[in-house]
Amino acid sequence: MIIIIVATLGCAVIIGWMGGIDSPHYIKTLGIEENVVTVEDGVIGDIHLRILDEDNEPMKGVSVRITNKQVTGPVDFVTTDGQGRAVLSGWTLDSYPKSTIKLNISAYYSGYSDRTEQVEGLIV
Repeated sequence: MIIIIVATLGCAVIIGWMGGIDSPHYIKTLGIEENVVTVEDGVIGDIHLRILDEDNEPMKGVSVRITNKQVTGPVDFVTTDGQGRAVLSGWTLDSYPKSTIKLNISAYYSGYSDRTEQVEGLIV
């Protein structure tokens, strides 16, 4: 009888503890508005984006940057506004080929999984 009581209480404690664990949060959408970004004389054109969470809600305060090694920006990253929008502007390619490049755009937010998307850069 004591064993049954202890086992029942143990199961209740474990189930209660597991019920308090949050499911993982993630950035569902890193929506890049441009299909192709023009790169002229090494300067990357503005990249407009919008970030949504797993519930399709805009995410404020997400850090966003271009993560290619040969790309530098005027700042380390930009952050999204209350509507989940941000603009990457003034970024440059240090060295680049003469046709196209895939630009990696990455988003980071504490407690959420990171997200990376690509946009094609057309070098003119």
